[in-house]
Amino acid sequence: SRALPAPKSVVSMGGQQSAAKAAPGPDGQGDASSSSHGKGRPANNQVQLAVSVLGGVPGATAYHSSVIVNGHEFFFSDGGIASSGNLMSHKNPQMPDSKPEVIDMGMSPYTGSQMQAALERYFISGTYDLLRKNCNSFSDCALFYLLHKRLDKKYRQMEKLGASFSGMVQAGSGGQYQPNPKADGFDVEKVCEAIDPDKVWKTPGQATGGSTVTSAEAMRAARLARLSGGGEGGGYAGDAPAAAPPAPAS
Repeated sequence: SRALPAPKSVVSMGGQQSAAKAAPGPDGQGDASSSSHGKGRPANNQVQLAVSVLGGVPGATAYHSSVIVNGHEFFFSDGGIASSGNLMSHKNPQMPDSKPEVIDMGMSPYTGSQMQAALERYFISGTYDLLRKNCNSFSDCALFYLLHKRLDKKYRQMEKLGASFSGMVQAGSGGQYQPNPKADGFDVEKVCEAIDPDKVWKTPGQATGGSTVTSAEAMRAARLARLSGGGEGGGYAGDAPAAAPPAPAS
C-alpha cells in the first residue's frame, strides 16, 4: 500500500489568530513557568496549540493541530516536520473566513528549533498515516518535549476510533485510506519517553550506573565507559538528555 497524502481539507485561520485561551496544566492548574521542567532554565518561550475542526463521524470529531512557539508554527505532514510564520497548515481556500482555535499552553525553557531537532528523526518524510501517525501525534510529542504536557485526548478521537475499527475506516473511505506501512511500529508513548529532555541522572555528579564521581577526569572516564557499553540504564551527566533509541525504519 502507498502512503496517504496529508489531509488538504484543513480549516483556514483567515489570516488572523483567534483569541487565545488558557489551557490547564497536567493537574488542571498552572503552566510550565511554575514547573521544574528544564532543570532551572528560564522558561521564556511561549507555546500555543492551534486546532481546526476537519469533520468527523457521529461520536468522533476529526481535528488538525499544530504547535506554535514564539509565534512560529510547527506541524507534521507527509513531507515531514514543517514550519511557517502564519499558521499556513490551517489555511483552506474553500473556507477563507474560518479560524483555528489558538490555545495558550504555557512557557517553555526550550525553543521551537530545539523541539524540531529532537523530534525530526521520528517524524520523517513519507511516514505520515492519517490515523496512526498524523499531525496530532506530532503535536502530542511536541507539547511533551516543550512543557511536559500532553495533547487533550478529545483531539485524537478519530485516531482512537480508527485504531479500533481500521477496516471499517478503510471501507467507509471507499479505499481512499490505506495504512502506511512506514508508520508501522510508531508509538507516541515510546517517542515521548525517548525525547524527554529531563530524563537525566538525578544524583549530582552521577554519570553512569550509580557511582558518584568526584572530579572532571572521573566524570570523563565514566562517560567513556557508558558509551563503550559499560553500566546500565541510559543518559549522561549534567543537563544533556538521555540517548534516544533508534528511530523506526523508514
